[in-house]
Amino acid sequence: MSKFNIKEYYSTKRKRDVVTGAAIALFGILIVFQLYITILFPLQLRHQKLLITEMEKDEMYEQIDRIRDLIHSTRGKDYAQTGEIRLVEGVMDQFALHVREHGREMTPEQVGNLRNVLSRYELIVMTWREKKTDNFHIRQNELDAAPYAKTVESGILNSH
Repeated sequence: MSKFNIKEYYSTKRKRDVVTGAAIALFGILIVFQLYITILFPLQLRHQKLLITEMEKDEMYEQIDRIRDLIHSTRGKDYAQTGEIRLVEGVMDQFALHVREHGREMTPEQVGNLRNVLSRYELIVMTWREKKTDNFHIRQNELDAAPYAKTVESGILNSH
């Protein structure tokens, strides 16, 4: 048996050419991409989620202001309608006060719940403003914000 050099037998002698350079470059790009996916991408998603949450809160603030402006310029034909308008105005003032005090502590779920309640109020006020109905008397379940208030209150108490 002659001396056998394994390295010479199994290795290939490659020259530096375009194919070798491209393979090394693609391998480097693959490593960088994997690092991006595992480290930077989750950080960007978390940051984007925070931005979306802040945008939702800003839209909630704008919605409250819009509804309050609509209510302030709405007039009723009689005392019952005026009283109902003032009742909704008082509720919206309470929502605005609550949001000013606790807006930063609100979770995305609480913001979504409040926006749903506000959308119902906005629909009611828009119906009044467009004079689609002479009957201003809204049903209690349309005006009821107690479930939302309990959710917010429990969320705030649990956060402290």
